[in-house]
Amino acid sequence: MNRFAYLTSGFAIKMLSGLTRAKIHMHGQEQIPEGAIIYAINHFTRIETLILPCYIHELTGHPVWSLADFSLFKGALAAYFEQVGVVSTRDPDRDMLIVKTLLGGEASWIIFPEGRMVKDKKIIHRGRFMITDEKRKRPPHTGAAALALRTEFYRQRLARLLERSPEGARQLMDVFDITDPEPVISQKTYIVPVNLTYYPLRAQENIISKLAVNFVETIDERTLEEIMTEGSMLLSGVDVDIRFGAPIPVQPFLERRSIQRALDAREESTPTVLPDRFRKRLRRTARRIMQQYMAAIYDMTTVNHDHLFASILKQMPYRMIRPDDLRRRVFLAASMDFQEAGVFFHRYLEMDQAHLLTDDRYNTVRDFLVVALETGIIRETSGGQLRKNRSRFSGGFNFHQIRIDNPVSVIANEVEPLRRLQKRLQWLAWLPSFWIRRKTIRFLQHQAAAEFENDYEEFYHMGKAKPPTVGAPFLIKGETRAVGVLLIHDFLAAPLEMDPLANHLERRGIGVYAPRLRGHGTQPEDLALWHYEDWIASVDAGFALIRELCRKVVVGGFAAGAALALDLAARTGQVAGVFAVSPPQQIQDLSLKKHLTRDIWNRVTEMIRLPKRRDNGYLENTPENPNISYPRTP
Repeated sequence: MNRFAYLTSGFAIKMLSGLTRAKIHMHGQEQIPEGAIIYAINHFTRIETLILPCYIHELTGHPVWSLADFSLFKGALAAYFEQVGVVSTRDPDRDMLIVKTLLGGEASWIIFPEGRMVKDKKIIHRGRFMITDEKRKRPPHTGAAALALRTEFYRQRLARLLERSPEGARQLMDVFDITDPEPVISQKTYIVPVNLTYYPLRAQENIISKLAVNFVETIDERTLEEIMTEGSMLLSGVDVDIRFGAPIPVQPFLERRSIQRALDAREESTPTVLPDRFRKRLRRTARRIMQQYMAAIYDMTTVNHDHLFASILKQMPYRMIRPDDLRRRVFLAASMDFQEAGVFFHRYLEMDQAHLLTDDRYNTVRDFLVVALETGIIRETSGGQLRKNRSRFSGGFNFHQIRIDNPVSVIANEVEPLRRLQKRLQWLAWLPSFWIRRKTIRFLQHQAAAEFENDYEEFYHMGKAKPPTVGAPFLIKGETRAVGVLLIHDFLAAPLEMDPLANHLERRGIGVYAPRLRGHGTQPEDLALWHYEDWIASVDAGFALIRELCRKVVVGGFAAGAALALDLAARTGQVAGVFAVSPPQQIQDLSLKKHLTRDIWNRVTEMIRLPKRRDNGYLENTPENPNISYPRTP
C-alpha cells in the first residue's frame, strides 16, 4: 500500500462526502477495542467500500484495508485500489496478506460477510441467515471468522514457541515478517460487527445517471441501476447511520482441547500448514462465529419510518386500506418504546409523532406513499382508499433491479431479522380498524397526562407550585360525535384558563379538549426548556385526539393560543372552523423589545465566547390571572 495515496484518497473522500448532501451519523465508536480488528459489515452499496475505511481510520488513527469484489479491479481503478489497500477477493495471496497485516499491526480490515451487495436485503430464509443473488441461495461467508481465528491461532502459537522452541518461533516470525514478537503476542484479535442503514432509500434518475447515459456509449442495466441508487443517496440528503457493535474476542473460541493440542504440537517444517483436525474444527467454529456477527450486524439496524410503513403494509391482511387507518397504525408503531423493544431507531423517531396524524409536515407519509404508488405496491381507488397488490411482496424480481422496481419490499426485508419488532408490527397490522382507533385515542390521552405528571413532579417546589388541576389537560366528551372543539390556552397560562368556555360548550352537548402547551402549568424553569416547535407538537397531539373522537373539529384559542389555532388551521386544512381571541400581531411593549435585544446580545456573546451580561434569565411580570399564569417569563 502507498501510504501517501491512502491518506490522499481518504482526504478526497472526506471532501466528496462533504460536498454531497449525505449525512453520516456514527454510533458506538467507543466500543472499538485496541488490537487486531476485522470489521464485519453489511453490504448494500459501493459507498461502503469507499467511505468506511476513511471514516474508521479517522476514528482509530489506524490504517484500514478492505476486500472488494474482483469485478471492480479493471483498468485504472485496479491500480488505484492497489495503492490504497483494497484487495481483490480473488487475489491468491489474500488470506496470507490479511493474517500478516493483522499480526504485525500494520492494518485493520473490512470484510463483507455477505460476499457481495445484498440489493434485496433479504437475508433470512426459514429462520436462517441466507443470501440470495441472481443464481442461488447460500449462507453468508465465514471468511472473516476463519481469518480472525487463524490470526489468533498464530499469535498464541508464537507465544508458546517462544517459551520452548526459539527456532520454531524464528521460522514463524520469518513467515510473517515479524521482527519484534512482543507487540504481536501482547495484542488480541477481535471481530467488530458494523451496521449501515440508509434513510430514505430512493432510487431514481439523477444528474450522475444522466451524465453516464449521455457520455458512455454502452452502459449495462446493472451499472445504471447502481448509479441511480447510489447517486440518489449522495444527492438527495440520505442519512447514513453507521453503528459499531460490541467486539467479539476470538481467543475464547480457541480454548477447545483439540485446538489447544494443535497449539502445543511440535513445530512443522512449514509453520503455516495447519493440522487437518484443526482445519475441520476451525471451519465448524467459524460457522458459529459467523452466526454471531451476522445476528449482531442486523440487530443494529436503525429502524426508521419507512421500515414501519413497509412492514405494516406488508403484514396487513386487508386488500383495501384506508389511508388514515394506515397512518394510525404507523403512528402507534412509531410511538412505541424502541429501547424496551431492543432495537435502535432513527433520530426522527425521537420526536413527537403526532404529525403522522395531522399535517405530515415532514412529508413522511407522502414520500412513502408516492414510492408505493409509483412502484405498484398500492393504487388509489376512486373512493380514496388504497388497494394493496400482495404479489409485489412475494418476490420474483430481477436481483439487480429490485431497488428501483420494488424498494418497499427491500425496506421491509431489512427489518425482517428484528423478531421482537416484527411481532409488535404484526400485532398492529392485524388489529381491527376500530380497535386501532381506540388505541390511538387512549395513547394520546395517556401521553398527555403522563407528560404533565412527569413535568409537574420534576419541577414541583413546596409553596411555589400551583395545584395540578391548573396545568393538567382535560377532555370533555360531548353528547354526539358530530362536532368537537380544541381550546388552546395563552403563553404563560395553562389549560384551566379555558375552563369557563369549555363548560359553556359542554352545556350545549359539544365535546372539548384543552391540551397543555409544553412547559406550562408547572414552573417557569420548565417553560425555559421548550420552544415554539414543542407547542406546535402539543397542539397537533391535541388536535389528533379530538379528531379521533369527533367527525368535525373547530379550533380556537386565546392570545398566543389563538396564533397556534390559526397556524394549525393553515397547516392541516382539516378543521371545520377556527376562532382567534386577541391573537398577537406585533410587539407593542417597548420594555419587551429591550429585553429581546438583550437576549439576542447574550446569544451573540455566547457564540463568540465573550462574557455576557449577568441576569437571572427571567423577566418579572404581573399576570392577569395569578392563580393560573406564571409571574416570571424566561
